[in-house]
Amino acid sequence: MNSQRDKNMGQCAKESEKANSRNEGLSVLEKDTETPKPNGQKIKPSVLFLCDGEEGYSLVAQSILNHKADSYFKGLCAFTSEVCNIASACQSLRQYNIACRDDHLRTIEAYQGQNVDFLIALSPSSVQSGKSLPRYTKFIPWDITQGGETSDRQITVKYINDQINYFLSVYLYR
Repeated sequence: MNSQRDKNMGQCAKESEKANSRNEGLSVLEKDTETPKPNGQKIKPSVLFLCDGEEGYSLVAQSILNHKADSYFKGLCAFTSEVCNIASACQSLRQYNIACRDDHLRTIEAYQGQNVDFLIALSPSSVQSGKSLPRYTKFIPWDITQGGETSDRQITVKYINDQINYFLSVYLYR
């Protein structure tokens, strides 16, 4: 199973090599909004999207956030299952010409002991796994299943996009 995950992650990485090149040299889990960077700028607030991994929607949400507000937020994504369906996520993003950037996709365990500014749980199942969550300043629960299933990817991606627009209107444009 890990070889399939590695293969899928490699495919997404190839698709987004250009988009990732501007982030070279940054630590994946670099975080401290109060400490200035050496050049005097503050580090961007981090947003960790969490899903169960079945459809890879945390990768979709992180990629949409990066597409819209990469200069304002550091998008991260995690999943609670053993594997994450990256191929499905990348396919969903390709339909909208959004780069599939899986450079910050990790299991939730990889973020243990880390601090994030915003932890956004995309569905109830993502927090009902019983796994420990990283420390966060603000927890935001979404329900991309809208009380049901996420079988229609197009509707789910639209819902994620709408929620990100709302998130940006609240936390970026205030």
